[in-house]
Amino acid sequence: MIKSNISQVKKFIDKAETNLDSGARAARDEMMATFIQLAQKEIKGDRKAVGYPATPGQPPMNVTGNLRRSIRGEKGQIGFGTYTAVVGPTVGVYARALEMGGKYAPPSWKNQQSYPYMKPAYEKFKKVFMTIVHKHLG
Repeated sequence: MIKSNISQVKKFIDKAETNLDSGARAARDEMMATFIQLAQKEIKGDRKAVGYPATPGQPPMNVTGNLRRSIRGEKGQIGFGTYTAVVGPTVGVYARALEMGGKYAPPSWKNQQSYPYMKPAYEKFKKVFMTIVHKHLG
């Protein structure tokens, strides 16, 4: 009895393996895109048009759009069903100074305050990421 359906069991396992791997990849891709969008949305308005500086402890105001445009993701794969994504700005020192303030902020910044935008985006992302996982792997 068992010998007669081994080929069917193997086909079922192969299909499940393909579905799991493609679902994990799709979940990673959607999570990365969602986090990028949330981080970009944290950088509000246009400081030049609004006429006031950003409030310390709040996300930075948009001036040139460089920081917002620099938020990108990089995809990777470690092994079967194990995918990675790294999301962050590519404007290095400036981005870190805004996010973390303190010793990373230039001396000219008043009280070396921070203007976090990635952490608030991450807090919002934590609320939706399981929905994305269930959508692709549920």
